[in-house]
Amino acid sequence: MAAPSRELVLYARDRLLKAANVSALVADRVWYRSPDNQTFPNITGFDTFGIRDDAECVTGEDITLNVHVWTRDGVDPLQDARSICFEIGRALHGFPLPLPSNQLVTLDHRGERVFYDIDGLTGHGIVEFRGLVQSA
Repeated sequence: MAAPSRELVLYARDRLLKAANVSALVADRVWYRSPDNQTFPNITGFDTFGIRDDAECVTGEDITLNVHVWTRDGVDPLQDARSICFEIGRALHGFPLPLPSNQLVTLDHRGERVFYDIDGLTGHGIVEFRGLVQSA
């Protein structure tokens, strides 16, 4: 059996690559880790943290999934990041990701934060989701 957070990240990334509304903005630039010669805009980074959430006879985990957006080109990188964050929320909120070893009970979009990165040029967005996963 695979770790619930690992499966959640794998299948969330796969969904973002297949979602037309997201690929229209970032093409196929959805990475776990950005390459050295990265092109903007892109989605890079899927960090998680989980809290054990068991019930009687059920093993589960309450997982927070953060999806990171990076923009630099265009007139306003923050506005571009907001647009991408919005589409990520639309693509994943409530979507029944078919986890192979675990069962996704729900995946809820909780919000996003958009700000300039420390370099002052790069727009950075973080889209937060809450996933409840029942272990098989």
